[in-house]
Amino acid sequence: MPNQRTIFCLTILLASVIVAMRAIGTASPPAEHTAPTFLEHLKPGQAVSLTERDGRYEIGVFPPAYQPLAHKVIEIGPDYVIFRDLVQITDTIVPIYSIKSIKVLRFGGK
Repeated sequence: MPNQRTIFCLTILLASVIVAMRAIGTASPPAEHTAPTFLEHLKPGQAVSLTERDGRYEIGVFPPAYQPLAHKVIEIGPDYVIFRDLVQITDTIVPIYSIKSIKVLRFGGK
């Protein structure tokens, strides 16, 4: 039968384990490194061209100085992008699996 000293030591050990587990649980998680995605070239409010070919979309991204009459990015979700035509009549919701490519137009080789 355990004596009082053994019970005391086990109680202290159990309390230490509980305190350590709580400290681990409340510690801030390490900063996550998020891998860049192909959608990082799109920003809400950005003017883009949107071309549909065979059920797949090609998106053209232009420099801020060159804003063609085309579409504007409204929202970028985890698995979709919403585009609005510049006359603001229709919204097009494109799932990311339907995006064929994103072409980034650069002037002067920059």
